[in-house]
Amino acid sequence: MTKKPVVRKRPNVWESVDLRQEQHEAKRRLILKQAAVLFANRGFHETTIDHIAEALHVSKPTIYYYIESKEELLYDVARTALADLNASLSGDQDTKLPAIDRLEQFFTMYGRLILSEFGVCLALVSDRSLNPQSRRRLRSLKKQFEIMVQKILDAGREDGTIRVDNAKMFTVAIFGAFNWAPQWFSNTGASTPDEITAAMFEVFRKAVR
Repeated sequence: MTKKPVVRKRPNVWESVDLRQEQHEAKRRLILKQAAVLFANRGFHETTIDHIAEALHVSKPTIYYYIESKEELLYDVARTALADLNASLSGDQDTKLPAIDRLEQFFTMYGRLILSEFGVCLALVSDRSLNPQSRRRLRSLKKQFEIMVQKILDAGREDGTIRVDNAKMFTVAIFGAFNWAPQWFSNTGASTPDEITAAMFEVFRKAVR
């Protein structure tokens, strides 16, 4: 008698979240992550709550239990991305390093963020889809990271490791380069996010010598 082939079900990521481990926040973050992927791949306006629910194998009302609107999802995806970056910077930055090494450390972490699911959405989906108040809040959060970089540049002029004539333009240029990376980076390519980040930063390191 011929045995029937075993059909393996695709794992349901929604059901795999441990109910004992901060269930609500864990599942809300899972919704945000799925939304980030769909917003980046399909476009914000082309993605519906139904698409997100279908991808997670849950009902539409289940999604609305965790969020109020698609716009709230977009704002929280961006806010979560920046919060993750801030947590990494708070835990990993060594203020005793020369400024140029601190700048590299910053953009190593920023590169990892911007090539993550949350970061790609942050880079590819315009904040103009948000209401004016949310857009202002989000841009204020982004501004804090620009200020961090400009402070590192100031420290670099003092310790002699960074030489830039216009710190503001340098900041605009380096963030612009990293924020463009999601447009061309592919997870199936030959280079990892860290390799891409290191190569990009080396261009700017040479520019400030």
